[in-house]
Amino acid sequence: MTQSQKNHSKSIYKLFIFSFFLALITYGFSLTNFTVSIDNEMPILPDYGLDLGRWGHNLILYHLFGGHLQYFTLVLSLFLFSVAAVQISKLFKFSGYAAYWFCGLFVTFPQLSYQLVFGMMSVIAALGVLLSSLAVYLFVKSFEIKSLPKKIFLFLIVSLLLMFTLAMYQAFIFIPATLYLILFFQSSFEDTFKISLEIKKTLLFGVVIIVSGVLYYLSVKIICPLQQGGYIESFVSGESENQFMKFYSIWKDNLLGSFYYGAKTFSIVTLASIVLIIRFIIDRKHFLIRILTLFAILLIPFLLSLVITNGYHPPRLYLTSNLVFAFLIVFTINHLNLSSFNSVKTVIVLIIIINVYFVTNLFYSANKIYKHDRKIAEKIDSTIQIKYPNFINTEKSIYFYGFFPYEYHQKFRLEKSEIFGGSFYCWDNGNNYRIINFFKVADIAEYSMITKDNFDLVIDSIAKMPVWPNPESVKMINNTVIVKLGNNKGMPLYFE
Repeated sequence: MTQSQKNHSKSIYKLFIFSFFLALITYGFSLTNFTVSIDNEMPILPDYGLDLGRWGHNLILYHLFGGHLQYFTLVLSLFLFSVAAVQISKLFKFSGYAAYWFCGLFVTFPQLSYQLVFGMMSVIAALGVLLSSLAVYLFVKSFEIKSLPKKIFLFLIVSLLLMFTLAMYQAFIFIPATLYLILFFQSSFEDTFKISLEIKKTLLFGVVIIVSGVLYYLSVKIICPLQQGGYIESFVSGESENQFMKFYSIWKDNLLGSFYYGAKTFSIVTLASIVLIIRFIIDRKHFLIRILTLFAILLIPFLLSLVITNGYHPPRLYLTSNLVFAFLIVFTINHLNLSSFNSVKTVIVLIIIINVYFVTNLFYSANKIYKHDRKIAEKIDSTIQIKYPNFINTEKSIYFYGFFPYEYHQKFRLEKSEIFGGSFYCWDNGNNYRIINFFKVADIAEYSMITKDNFDLVIDSIAKMPVWPNPESVKMINNTVIVKLGNNKGMPLYFE
């Protein structure tokens, strides 16, 4: 290994250490404070994700990890995201301060926390970004290979990598598309830029993505059971009076950083993009291509909201927003030759600090709700043990009727914090499966779901019961304990 190669490896290693350390700081509160948030109570079963065509997700989470583990899962995710940040900075040819800025902005942008809060999704999200960046890197390197068989073989490897990312989570298709779009944008600033050649490369990349999609489709047919609709279809189950205007409103709010808690710093990207457009018009060279590509880069992270018709647009779907956020800020600084100014360095540090604040506050809010939910669970279990001491010797069949109003936990919530503001006693309007699993994961008690026969025996006796926290809101009927959380019936049970 030459001295230059050693220096390069050393700089890559330093960049990774910086990224991983900053990621640990950003998610330090979550790592050191046990919290059970929505979806993290769900057990990982043998067929997990298969009905949604996510056999890659199933392979990693069930067969490899055997479920998700609170501390380890998050640490591994941060490790993989840090590796991905370094890989992408290398792909974009950032060096020096620019590489550190990109990685710092990439791992701290709060949208990432909306993925990492899910134990069953965090490692998958990080691995999806890493494999996608590797696939794009290999595709770009293929143009340095003259041998056609080797080039085709490399294209096949890229297709297989992208196929596996789709098998983990179908929305990952936006990651390689965004990465390549950014590379196309960067190429327009090179002296050797030829639009016809770049379009040919882009079309070839499109063919590779289509091949990966076909391979994924075939793999689902072979591995996964027949799908009868579900999670994905639920997002397009509603109707919108004007879908395009609704999307425009959501896109505008995202660009202004007001769509969800923690997105405020994305408004800096919007401001930077306006400055870039003005600069492109003044420079005139390839200005139309650059403006259109920049517009596409700003659009693609939020494009999923265009097809969602049920009115629910969770921030976790905007998978590439942290990538676009980090790239456009660093690119603007480089393009305007501002990297040597101390004031610019200070601004980058301030942005990162603000991001860390938002992320910490999100997990702190979720932790407060968890502790409050846990105290309620302890009181419910204590009431059951006091009133019905023999309940412990039965099958411990239980039914939670109704749900708390959303405002019940309002004092702990952050505005527009989506999953971070979720309580198990109101999410899904009182989902018994979630609540019972929460009691188990929070180490309060292990209950059994009510059966249809028992449900038919007790349902007519619930109307006259008071609601929690009245002690009489807990009542045993025919060896089944009823806990009445609210007057309105909650989410239907599995047999209803």
